[in-house]
Amino acid sequence: MSDAGVDAALEVLLGDDLSHVVDLCLTRGDEPGHAQAHAADGSCAFTRDGLLWAKGRNPLERQDAGAFSPLDDELANMRPPADRHSYPFAYDNAAQLFDDPRAPDVAVVHTPAHNWEERGGHRGEHGSLNVVQSRAPLIVSGAGVQKRGRVNGAARMVDVAPTIATLLDAEPAGESLLKWQDGNVLDDVIAVARPKRVVAFLCDGTNANVLYAMAAAGELPAFARLMDEGTWYGHGLIASFPSATLANHTAALTGAHPGHHGVLHNAYYDRATARQIITNAPETWHLAREELSPDVETLHEVVARSGGGFTASVNEPTDRGSGYTTFDFFRRGEVGNLQSALPSPDSIPGATKEFADRKREYGWASGADHLAVQQVTQIWSGANGNPKPRFLWVNLILPDAGNHAGGPYSDIGHAALRDTDVRLGTILDAMDWGAGETAFVVLADHGMEESDPDCKGDFDEALTKAGVTFRDEAYGFLYLDD
Repeated sequence: MSDAGVDAALEVLLGDDLSHVVDLCLTRGDEPGHAQAHAADGSCAFTRDGLLWAKGRNPLERQDAGAFSPLDDELANMRPPADRHSYPFAYDNAAQLFDDPRAPDVAVVHTPAHNWEERGGHRGEHGSLNVVQSRAPLIVSGAGVQKRGRVNGAARMVDVAPTIATLLDAEPAGESLLKWQDGNVLDDVIAVARPKRVVAFLCDGTNANVLYAMAAAGELPAFARLMDEGTWYGHGLIASFPSATLANHTAALTGAHPGHHGVLHNAYYDRATARQIITNAPETWHLAREELSPDVETLHEVVARSGGGFTASVNEPTDRGSGYTTFDFFRRGEVGNLQSALPSPDSIPGATKEFADRKREYGWASGADHLAVQQVTQIWSGANGNPKPRFLWVNLILPDAGNHAGGPYSDIGHAALRDTDVRLGTILDAMDWGAGETAFVVLADHGMEESDPDCKGDFDEALTKAGVTFRDEAYGFLYLDD
């Protein structure tokens, strides 16, 4: 794409009329490995290693992962403006995206307040580079884990896979633990002895400050027990950009950024093949792993090349190499679609009936998570004729549904976490809490921020009016046409 085309788009996106919608914009830099960030009052160029130059205000200067934490601080500073917000690890998190040739010409970073009502937006939002939308919880507990309680710091999504690989005593893949590794081992949680197995729970779309506060208040006893018996990161787990679902599921399972593992967003575009790629949809979840780069490996593949052992993946699209995976039932045609496999809201134990009946997404997600509990308990007991898994990954999606519906501070958002805690406790009871042999990792793929329902606007309309020719994927990945 020509510089003139990018400049024309930026002139519209960073204009006064869209200042309530657009926080900043990211583009490729002038050389390979370089990227740029643009705001109305300044810009900067950078690589993954750091800043190259800044003109006016550096849009990415504030990178404090502890900003707006704990919850009281977050609530006192809801939806801050761009010059007060924080973008942890921003140079690396932003530059990595453009290492993939399918990256957009312009990645638009929405303001915290923006409610995407024109595109089916939600009260709770994520996808941004900012700290609240990027900050997920991280709890590591059980066998082989140090009992340090709260750590006053942050981890990164790409640190999850190398840390789990270390717990599994995996063999290195050359100079690193994984075939491609952007993250680091979180040495401060690793004990001397290794556990026999690792179980990871990804609680989709969870605000870290809210989960920690509810656990401290006694509302989430299963989460609280894992926190008390292990180590948890007070400033959370920072997602790679974009802070979207499958981009970060895959980052957690491979240790690679989206710009390296191949799943760039929920939807993106490949100019070379003129193909729209949609990963995060009920019709395509079981196909998403086909977008994984051959240059990366999942934790299931790490176990396979490190002496083997049975691994399982429950309700997780990034399942390449897994011995048991929910989505194989769809790939083999044994289940026609996910909706047909789910129980009705009335028959779901542990679901808050008020919201399961009233909100379709809440009932749907409750059904999916109920089936996850059934699958996990069957796998753990060997009911399918399988050995006990060396590595088990479980995706629980209700927090995302509840937080999208009402925002992370809402009754429905809190109910989703309480229902998830009940299911987590049911699973852990069935596992006898690991019997002293199992390490547990609890994380989310991204955080969640409450938007302002009165903050509306569609930058696509402004771009079209200005004569900019483009396609917009996932509402923010702009591919421009000369």
